[in-house]
Amino acid sequence: AYGKLTRDALIDADPSGAAELRRNADAYIAELDRLDDRMRSTVGEIPRDRRHLVTTHDAFRYLATTYGLDISGFVTPNPAAEPSLADRRRLTATIRDLDIGAVFLEPNLIARSSLLTTVAEEEGLEVCRIYGDTFDAEVDTYIEMMDANARSLRRCLR
Repeated sequence: AYGKLTRDALIDADPSGAAELRRNADAYIAELDRLDDRMRSTVGEIPRDRRHLVTTHDAFRYLATTYGLDISGFVTPNPAAEPSLADRRRLTATIRDLDIGAVFLEPNLIARSSLLTTVAEEEGLEVCRIYGDTFDAEVDTYIEMMDANARSLRRCLR
């Protein structure tokens, strides 16, 4: 939808370039359709009862809804808020009750997210990468980000 909206806005701004804009947008939208197919296939390899996403905050609802994951826990509903003792207890209880196999942390939050890594360490869980809104040396496009997330989810939740 954003690709089409962007295409149409650019065509409105530069009607003389409409053919090229349409061609480029159509090619990118086709890439996004292939990405969606890969995401569905890759996440589909995770057993349904293992599709629990536990992360720092509730920012991945779109991912969960689209690809059949459950947002099973997070450190705090607001990434700007300091987690409370109750948040820690709730997170630990969720991990134990659901037999969570891994937690997910955005690479840009690794240095700041001591509670999630501490709880994961205490519970013997792997901390896996999930990209949100920041790229790094390994991921620098939306398509690479989503492919990396799908692979990480599959590897860590199976």
